Amino acid sequence: MASDARNAKSSNRNLGFQLKPPITKLPTSKSFLNLPILLDWSNLKHQAVVFGAPFGKPYSTGEFPNNQSTAPDKLRDASSRILVDPHSVDLDLLSGSTLASISVADGGNVPLKENKVDQHYSDIESAVRYLVERSIFPVSVGGDDGITNPVLRGLDVLNDVTIIQIDAHMDWKNERFGERHGYSSPMRRASEMAHISGIHQVGIRSYGSATEQDLKDAKNWGAQIYLAKDIHEKGIEWFLGNLPDEGKFFITLDVDGLDPSIMPGTIALSPGGLDWRQIIACFEGISKKGKIIGLNIAELAPKNDINQISMIAVGRLILKCLMLELKK
Repeated sequence: MASDARNAKSSNRNLGFQLKPPITKLPTSKSFLNLPILLDWSNLKHQAVVFGAPFGKPYSTGEFPNNQSTAPDKLRDASSRILVDPHSVDLDLLSGSTLASISVADGGNVPLKENKVDQHYSDIESAVRYLVERSIFPVSVGGDDGITNPVLRGLDVLNDVTIIQIDAHMDWKNERFGERHGYSSPMRRASEMAHISGIHQVGIRSYGSATEQDLKDAKNWGAQIYLAKDIHEKGIEWFLGNLPDEGKFFITLDVDGLDPSIMPGTIALSPGGLDWRQIIACFEGISKKGKIIGLNIAELAPKNDINQISMIAVGRLILKCLMLELKK
């Protein structure tokens, strides 16, 4: 069935969600890393599911849909450059660190039905919740950072969740242009969720939409802010040392948190971000401190990518995270 899915000619990669369980439709051309396509989520046996969450809420109709909404499929299209063989060993981890040694499925994309983004958000939230309820590791791929709002809401079957946000921007706007659930607000919305006990913001730098009041509100809530320049000076261990031991950590990665030299495929390019070794050390250190319960990717913009550098990097970060957590 998986090979049939990879050879399918239909242009529809979307899921046809029901509340419980989600039901999928076949992707076109290929799945992520040629993984099996999950057509029906009712009898999940996998350790993890990777799925697309393409559409964030726009601040104006002219912004919708944006280029980030194409990222899940463009990431799939780069699969052969992310990993050649599922039996290949991660030479950073060595023993047993192959994709073939873990059980992961491609869950397709959450569909946008009749341009109703509220329903799209609700379906993303339900998808995350459905997986987490079953102790299945969710990997959501956006989409702009607006999709982080429903992803984090879907974690509410847990408690005491610590958010690790890797981002150039704080995302603490209460609203922009009357919209409270767009890409500038996910950390503000996270601070209002009862199941979120901590927020650690890594790689923050330069200019964005944040005001002095936003910074004050974040600090008053208790968010821990790690400027990129301080990470460069003090090392990633400085950040890791502030994480709670034995914590439940959810990583949300806005790819502009990384330096444009390794992540050109994003909209809000900002020099001075984390480099490759730092982001790998970050993932490895978080896994050692506790349990990573899921991963969210946002703000990947294929139109700005160069030779699929960003797609390859994101794909390998997903692999790294899965290997670190599922091979424990």
